[in-house]
Amino acid sequence: MLLYHGSPYRIDKLEERQASSPTVSVPEGETLKGIYFTPDYGFAVACGGRPMGVSNISDDEKTIEFENPELFNPEQEVYIYSINSENIPSENIEKIDEHQFRIFGLNELVPESMETIKAIEVEKYYKFLNWKPKDNKDEEASEINFKIR
Repeated sequence: MLLYHGSPYRIDKLEERQASSPTVSVPEGETLKGIYFTPDYGFAVACGGRPMGVSNISDDEKTIEFENPELFNPEQEVYIYSINSENIPSENIEKIDEHQFRIFGLNELVPESMETIKAIEVEKYYKFLNWKPKDNKDEEASEINFKIR
C-alpha cells in the first residue's frame, strides 16, 4: 500500500519524533514516537498545507477549518513524501486509525518519492470553512467607492 506524509519542509530523510502539542490535548495514539503516514493523499496534502495551530478536518463532511486562517498561505510549497508499506518490516508499522499509520523503531526513513505542490491544492479535497482567497477586485471596488463619496 502506498503511504503519504505531507510537510511544509523539504527534507531528504524523515526522522522519528515524539508527537506533542503544548496547547491542545492530542488523542492517545497520536503522541507516540514515530513517523506518521496516511494512505489518503488528500489528507497528506491537508496536513502539509495547513497553517500553524489546530486544524479540524472532517472526513465525513470533507471540510477543513483552521485555528489561524489568516496564516494560511495558498502559495506555500507543500512536499508530499511517499513510501510503499510493503518495503517496511511489518513489526515496524502500526495502524493508528483510518488516516494514520505510525512507522516506529527506525530513526530515519528515506522516502521513495517526493512531490511538490502548492497549499491551495487542499481545496481539491476539502472545503474551507473559515478561509477565503483575497479578492483584489472587491478591495479595489471598496477603495473606489470610498474615494467617490
